Amino acid sequence: MSSLVGTQGNKQDKCVDPGLSGFRAIAGPLSGGLSFLLSIYFAWFVFSRNIPQNVASWSMLLVLDVIGLWAAIKSGNKRPHLQIGWTASALCILIAILNTSHPAHWGHNETIALVLCGVTIFLWLTTSPKVALVMYVLAVYISFLPLAIDYWNIPQRETLWLWVSSIWIGLLAVYGAPRYDFTHTFVPWTSVLLNAIFAPLCIL
Repeated sequence: MSSLVGTQGNKQDKCVDPGLSGFRAIAGPLSGGLSFLLSIYFAWFVFSRNIPQNVASWSMLLVLDVIGLWAAIKSGNKRPHLQIGWTASALCILIAILNTSHPAHWGHNETIALVLCGVTIFLWLTTSPKVALVMYVLAVYISFLPLAIDYWNIPQRETLWLWVSSIWIGLLAVYGAPRYDFTHTFVPWTSVLLNAIFAPLCIL
């Protein structure tokens, strides 16, 4: 997969902030660290309070996060802090879910999501870099469908803090991006949208 930066040439444009300074210089790493810490706490929250979560969604998300981290680096993102935080987070959350007393379930929703996710992963790994990032995000959204359906059927008000906090972390990642371009901000912006979808599902 060729670098997205390479496809845009070496010219400097208005979206470039040479030598990030001030709070923006630490905003990117901070977003990754906060994402990880938030998810560690959520994992403990799920385990200690025995809160049901969809194993299929978090399992698919872990696989996607690992591939997504690789894709972000491959596409030219030198500071994929948020993706690093997501990968470690998904692993911790999955471990916590598997250690609750709620049995893992697999139904039609999970099967459909898995098939669609597999298709998007194939397209993700076989298309141009920009299309690949879109396919990655689409796969993430599909992987969350079983969890979203669970939330729609049984709202989990006690998890609202996770999704609201994640919105702010995504915005922090956008602010701290080395470049305000597609490569560095598309994934954080779609993360903000995804969490903004889940937040109302917690209370509807």
